[in-house]
Amino acid sequence: MVRTYKRREPEKTVLYRVVQNNLATFLARAEDRGRVVPWFVRKELEAYLDCGILTRGFVRVWCPGCQFEHAVALSCKGRGWCPSCGGKRMTATAAHLVDNVFPRHVPVRQWVLSLPIRLRYRLAYDKELCAKAINLFVREVFRWYRWCAKVELDLDSVSEAKCGSVTFVQRFDSAVRLNVHLHMLALDGVYVRDEEDGSFTFYSLPEPTTEDVARVAGWARDKILELVGEHGLGADDYDAQLDLLAEQEPFLAECSAAAVTGTVASGRRAGRGVVRIRDELLAGCNDDNIPDRCANVDGFSVHANTSVRASDRKQLEKLARYAARPPITTERLEELSDGRVRYELRRPWSDGTTAIIYEPLELLERLVALVPPPGFHRTRYHGVLARASPYRDKVVPKTSSAKRDKKSKNYSWAELMKRAFDIDVLVCPRCSGKMKVLATIMERDAIRAILGARGLPVEPPPQPPAEPLPDEPYWEAA
Repeated sequence: MVRTYKRREPEKTVLYRVVQNNLATFLARAEDRGRVVPWFVRKELEAYLDCGILTRGFVRVWCPGCQFEHAVALSCKGRGWCPSCGGKRMTATAAHLVDNVFPRHVPVRQWVLSLPIRLRYRLAYDKELCAKAINLFVREVFRWYRWCAKVELDLDSVSEAKCGSVTFVQRFDSAVRLNVHLHMLALDGVYVRDEEDGSFTFYSLPEPTTEDVARVAGWARDKILELVGEHGLGADDYDAQLDLLAEQEPFLAECSAAAVTGTVASGRRAGRGVVRIRDELLAGCNDDNIPDRCANVDGFSVHANTSVRASDRKQLEKLARYAARPPITTERLEELSDGRVRYELRRPWSDGTTAIIYEPLELLERLVALVPPPGFHRTRYHGVLARASPYRDKVVPKTSSAKRDKKSKNYSWAELMKRAFDIDVLVCPRCSGKMKVLATIMERDAIRAILGARGLPVEPPPQPPAEPLPDEPYWEAA
């Protein structure tokens, strides 16, 4: 049964309270040290406090049958870590890929590339270098597909085999650290063009072996290390990565370097590792459980053990949502009695770590590093799926069954909610009739009048002022 809409109330979540109660202090202490918070980071932090808050604007949805009405708060349209906006973007991206990009009746395989720690910082803010690294990895995966196709299909040349993929750049790991890595959804086979009629036929290929994946990891390692060498970064040189960003944005450099290494950027615990919760019984439990089609070559790890059958479009959409997911899951955040925040890991680490404990200001440092710089594209199309490919129109779906907002090229909010969460926001919870969108309310007096008439708060959640600096030196590491 399809569920009806219920407001999410972000102001009651742990993440919202952490930002609400500590943002002023966080910004004031950065200023006290002479640090400038980049405008795009500050905008993300401040806008999040308005996301989903009715007093900042809402949409009126009304049932003509029973006169029931509810208000749907507006989003902040955040580009970084906002769970709501990230969830909407995730759902819309996955729906678009399944409806309008990935060919029907074609299997898809996920290739994940994780990079050595020494390279993650540089790729997080160097847009040109990151784009080139993505292209190199995609090229090496395509290289394997083409050579496999040449052998399996007895082609005259590898150039006859046409590949396609969509690659997502993720900036985070399960502990909210800065960890730039790639999720590539590749067509698990190749297209071959018929020279007589010009038609394209897809041929599935045998799944890669662990040795094949190791070969791809080795190719990617060699090419990417050659690339970073051309950019003046040695294979074992970490400090050199910090120079340019540290000169231009020292505050961002400090937060990001700490987020890469899992340490604290500032305050009394600067330079120390974040607090971990470990279960000794779980330490080493996964050491012998190495999955198939997974290889690590000098810190370049490639995983290719996840695939989707040609006919399973729902599973493909689920995989695309996973690759495009936002960094933070609010359900895994817990506020402790001493004011710190516990973030539960998705699965235990090899040393038995099950959760990370953050001071509120430490968590805000992590949020700073998760905001991508302007113009940093996190979804890339390659091969026959690239927008400029001359073959794209021959392989992508011709029509879409998705319901679109008539005034926009994007998916409607109602369609995304129903598609991802099986929630029909336009079904009246009282009479099950069809509700209508009346208007978007942004004017301050109208907001106060409507919310006041319904007995709802007419003022936004208060933001406490900055806390005074402690008497003892705060910015010196203990």
